[in-house]
Amino acid sequence: MSLNKIVSIITPSFNRANIVIDTAESIFTQTYPHWEWVIVDDGSTDNSLEVLEGFTKRDERVKVFRRDRLPKGACTCRNIAVDHCNGDYLIFLDTDDILEPFCIEQRIKTMQDQPSLDFAIFPSLMFHDQPYDLNLWWNIDKEESELVRQFHQDAICQGTGVIWKKDSFNRIGRWDENLFLWQDIDLFLRAFIQGYQYKKFFELPPDLHNRITQTSLSRGNFFDIKKQESRVVVVRRAVELLNKYKMVAMKREAKYMLSEIISGFIRTGYYSKADELMGWGLAEGVFNNTESSILRRYKNSYKFKLIRFSFIQKKMDQNLIPLTISNTLGKLPFKQGMKTNPI
Repeated sequence: MSLNKIVSIITPSFNRANIVIDTAESIFTQTYPHWEWVIVDDGSTDNSLEVLEGFTKRDERVKVFRRDRLPKGACTCRNIAVDHCNGDYLIFLDTDDILEPFCIEQRIKTMQDQPSLDFAIFPSLMFHDQPYDLNLWWNIDKEESELVRQFHQDAICQGTGVIWKKDSFNRIGRWDENLFLWQDIDLFLRAFIQGYQYKKFFELPPDLHNRITQTSLSRGNFFDIKKQESRVVVVRRAVELLNKYKMVAMKREAKYMLSEIISGFIRTGYYSKADELMGWGLAEGVFNNTESSILRRYKNSYKFKLIRFSFIQKKMDQNLIPLTISNTLGKLPFKQGMKTNPI
């Protein structure tokens, strides 16, 4: 077996001139030499382009493009980068994240050892200012299937924690450029439901560091109507795929996502949208009659301003508990002794 396949690192960039240097250094120090870094700028207004062009002068494996079509956004930039890349494999990396020096070597070796895989999932850590300053896993392996965890919003990875065969990524339909959030959730729901071949390699050391900032931790604009409507698209698409692939029993797992979306519409006064989704969820078998009734009472408590009474709000919140899921994202500590690379 020859480890000489090109791995394309795909990066969208927007106003990250102040931190992308750390990302670049983690790429330039990779132990695996057959990589290219394809960056697409999303219309930055800082000096990002100047910084990125500097990387191209430092290493000819770096290629920088500007987004040349709509819509604006990271997913459009990622898809454009895929159009311009030459790699057999893809790693999606954001401008604020950092790779371990052995990352690409570790990932490409696993893919070439198991050529039937469409993608592979690797462990990663969270950090704030520099790697290992939080010593927290991004997430850990559990007994539940990845599809169930995805519906529970307890995803085992982000888009950055995976290496894809480029052919497989193109075949699945790539990133949905029209979504305003849940893009990773959408991509992996499509992959898990449609039976794309993957494997987790959580016995290996973490090879990626995901930066956590105040922006990423906040829930700002959580109920923005475009974001809410994107959530609806993701859930509806997933349920349609479950129907298509005769996984009807799994539709019940979508109730947690759908309940969150409906409660968001209710709290922001979009009662007709909430009604539509409640009706659809009941008809599709995502909700049962009891759950649908709970959501309708929740809606009426807001619509008729009964929620202003604390005892009613408390009761409504208690009723919603069966329709909510809390995850353990990043809650477990990382043991420093696992830094050593076994390759």
